[in-house]
Amino acid sequence: MKKLFTLCLFIPVLAWSQLTIKIDYAYNLTPLADDLFLAGTFNSWSENNSAYKFTRTGFNIFEITINPAPGLLEYKITRGAWVSVESDAQGANIANRTYTYSGAPATINIQINGWEDIGGNGHTTASSNVHILDTDFPIPQLNRTRKIWIYLPPDYHTSQKEYPVLYMQDGQNLFDQYSSAYGEWEIDESLNTLFNQGDYGIIIVGIDNGGATRMDEYSPWINSSYGGGEGDEYIDWMANDLKPYIDGIFRTLAQPENTGIMGSSMGGLISQYGAVKYPQTFKKAGILSPSFWFSDSIFSQVRIQGIQPDMKFYFVSGTTESTTMAPQMMDMRDSLINEGLNASRIDLLTFADGQHSEWFWAREFPAAYQWLFSDLNVSTHTNNPITAKDAVFEIFPNPAADKIFIHFENNNAVWNIELLNVNGEILFHQEIKNDEILDTKNLPNGIYLLKGISSKGDAAAKKFVIQQ
Repeated sequence: MKKLFTLCLFIPVLAWSQLTIKIDYAYNLTPLADDLFLAGTFNSWSENNSAYKFTRTGFNIFEITINPAPGLLEYKITRGAWVSVESDAQGANIANRTYTYSGAPATINIQINGWEDIGGNGHTTASSNVHILDTDFPIPQLNRTRKIWIYLPPDYHTSQKEYPVLYMQDGQNLFDQYSSAYGEWEIDESLNTLFNQGDYGIIIVGIDNGGATRMDEYSPWINSSYGGGEGDEYIDWMANDLKPYIDGIFRTLAQPENTGIMGSSMGGLISQYGAVKYPQTFKKAGILSPSFWFSDSIFSQVRIQGIQPDMKFYFVSGTTESTTMAPQMMDMRDSLINEGLNASRIDLLTFADGQHSEWFWAREFPAAYQWLFSDLNVSTHTNNPITAKDAVFEIFPNPAADKIFIHFENNNAVWNIELLNVNGEILFHQEIKNDEILDTKNLPNGIYLLKGISSKGDAAAKKFVIQQ
């Protein structure tokens, strides 16, 4: 009988070990909404290959692990395009990064000092706790996008506090000398100083003006000489899109009494208009050197719509900025009081040396902020990022992409949940008995609400953001 012999060939499998690249710090004005990509000799210098996308592991901290062949590697970091490639601290081009990879497991730790399309650490006066949320945040009502800045209090990352929020116009003039054509308000320096003196802290959302469309967006009424007419759409976007987005991502005190709106000149006009139109959103308004001359309708709006008695308005201007500015501010003060606003909820100041200039508004901002938010009741602030009404379940991650994880404090209850979009439409509902992972990869980017009622009588709602 023949014996069958099996010949076994042992073929070694060559597999390179892993190389990890850690970005220990990315320039603080790196847009929070942007992804970072690794481009180099190992992927044909593809600037936005999804297989080489970094994972965000912290605020401005990123990491990626790859399996390149041993040898000399050349690479750079991009935000998805070569026009937004990393730079030096002045925003200038840098040489390719290099690393000789031995094939053994290794980790590279790097820092990003700037971006060619934004600038760098040496080209900004913004403090390290100022960030760019997005360079192209959509304004669907106007079919435009906008750059959004955000200031976070110094203890934002070392506490679980929730913070009031102030939405401010002309964002390019608030934090950075280099993005402003007329000087900056030094908002971050002023607030950091106040915080060090014991101030609770506040989140500032700075919205860049639209340049050529600034006059149009900052008035709902048309002035035959200067334009206008898009203010309703702009304010609707702030109240119905931008604010829910901010509340969904950051630890905010989202109630209207903890939310303010502020601006100067035409920014003062639209801030006045927005507060009166949306008192259920903005209960505090800072109006600096307002351009009430643009349209008398700013006064009739108050008479027609009325005013809620618990709102707060702070007015300030120079006495010689124009012959009408200070008198019109006083007329507005009187109109608000006549329509029911408590006189103690208004402060109006004029200064002989005041000018229609950023330096004047920078000087007056700290007093305006402190007066508007002087009634902040710290004892009511939770130290938990989940608010009381949402405490029965959590959603993470938030923002999310292809899935969300829902964790219930009481796993013994049966929950009927509904997912709603920003328009209040129910997208689906189902019954959940335990912690659950929901597939969200088919949801468009945007803000959503998850509502639930349990068999034990608990009711909760939680907002979250999808960013694919």
